[in-house]
Amino acid sequence: MSDLGQLLKKARLEKGLSLDQLEELTKIRKRYLEAIEEGDYKVLPGNFYVRAFIKSYAETVGLDPNEVLDLYGKAIPTPTAETVVEPIRRKRNDGRNTEKLSKWASNILMLSFILLILGILYYFIGNSYTGDENNQVNPNDKITDKMPDQSSITNMQTAGGGASGTGADPAKTQQQQQEPAKPPQTPVVTLARTEKNIDYYTATNADKLTVQLKIVGEECWLQINKVVPATAERKQERQVIEEKLYKKGDTREWVSDESVYLNVGFPPAAELLVNGVPIPLGDAKASKKVQIDLQRTL
Repeated sequence: MSDLGQLLKKARLEKGLSLDQLEELTKIRKRYLEAIEEGDYKVLPGNFYVRAFIKSYAETVGLDPNEVLDLYGKAIPTPTAETVVEPIRRKRNDGRNTEKLSKWASNILMLSFILLILGILYYFIGNSYTGDENNQVNPNDKITDKMPDQSSITNMQTAGGGASGTGADPAKTQQQQQEPAKPPQTPVVTLARTEKNIDYYTATNADKLTVQLKIVGEECWLQINKVVPATAERKQERQVIEEKLYKKGDTREWVSDESVYLNVGFPPAAELLVNGVPIPLGDAKASKKVQIDLQRTL
């Protein structure tokens, strides 16, 4: 351990700070802090960061950073100057060649577009001409003056009346078209009961559960489980989805097609929403257990 590392470590211990607490205060990774105390600066991402990290370390443990840097300046590696890469200048001929290629490409694209339009016009004109030929009257077909018999006329009228009788009512059809579509139902989450320190909620008007978590306190441990319904072969069971210690400002969202069970370690530090509905957790410091039972809309 270097003299500088011993000085910083001694000041940290006098402050009663662990490396984990110092990492939280300085936002510097723990392994970099250990490297500074050991004098192993090769672990740090670069010489430029050595002085910055030492200065932040000294300020946090109550030392004058300028005095520390001046006192151990010879032992601290100096930042290396960055190499400036000069841009490569392209010849003007390259620019002219690029302009010529762009003009050729534009001309070819325009010509292809014109040919495509002409092809489409030729296709439609050809089809129209063929259709007119098919509609011409064959001179060999003879027109007779034979009148249809009365029975044929009666059958046609009966068929027409039946079709009219079975047809849809225009007024009713128009009324159906003018009826507005029903708006989507709003998800509802209500407290059903409380048994054995567990709050049971029922979620309706939804096909799935969307659970949103936000940590507003310092930290909060939470475990969320998927509730697998019971069958003829097995009992109801809980499958762990996630279990973690969250810190202030953390947010998390889960989506489940089954009921969920949550165990909140420190309720005052957490805010919970299910399908957009706030779930009260209370101010008690004891853990809070909540189960949301999903009742799908039929």
